[in-house]
Amino acid sequence: MEPLPWSKNQLKRLSRHIREGTEPASGLPSYDEVMLWYNDLAEHVQTTISGLDWAPLLGDRPYEVTSRPKTLDTLRQKLERDPTLPLPSVQDVAGVRFEAEMTLDEQDAVVNAIAGRFSHRLDDSVRDLRRDAHSGYRAVHVWLKLEAKVEVQVRTHLQGDWANMYEVAADVFGRGIRYDELPDDELGSFIIRALRDLSTERIAQIENDRNEIASISLSLDETPVNARTRVQLRQVRRRVELLQARNRTNEDELKNSLERLRQSLRDGQLGPGRV
Repeated sequence: MEPLPWSKNQLKRLSRHIREGTEPASGLPSYDEVMLWYNDLAEHVQTTISGLDWAPLLGDRPYEVTSRPKTLDTLRQKLERDPTLPLPSVQDVAGVRFEAEMTLDEQDAVVNAIAGRFSHRLDDSVRDLRRDAHSGYRAVHVWLKLEAKVEVQVRTHLQGDWANMYEVAADVFGRGIRYDELPDDELGSFIIRALRDLSTERIAQIENDRNEIASISLSLDETPVNARTRVQLRQVRRRVELLQARNRTNEDELKNSLERLRQSLRDGQLGPGRV
């Protein structure tokens, strides 16, 4: 990956033009030029992550690694919210996303592998938003410092489904809901609070249960089998299988609910002025 072709001072000056919606002054790069470079950086990180061998961790479960640069409107909104924030300090101008069906422990392992691949320490590059959710959003972010900053979002399939639904809600109720704001009307405020609770309570509980069931199952596999424990282990395994099936059913029902919510928001069935 080629080095950043502009100085930080040039990008700081460009920040003002993006924030104010004016044409860049002479000697400054255009927004399109900057985004093309950040897009190449994001694609480089995406290719590197995709090239890792994930089979020992995820088995044959599918995973998806995607990348994208911020749009001009989204970047302008972020710069407007913090007038002191310069473009080089924005963490997610180049963004990469890793999503898979995985437990919370496996999510931690994916984060560890990504940080290790880029020689980053966990304690100063990882932001865990699963317990400390932001506007209901739960995930784990790896903040890379390469030629420029890159944000890698690592999400379970349920975390990703909720985030996609909430993005549609932001189009309906306003982008401010992504920054802990609530709609002015009572019904809109109720809906957004309920959507956030869906993430921080129901999805979080399902993921915690799934992680605990997987840990118990692993412990059983590692327990020595003898004449005294054989019957007990068989009974416990049967109970774990029933819990796994129930948890999968809950996950499937929740995924269907999230998709119905997203469709209702897109169709205008939920939104300002709707009951």
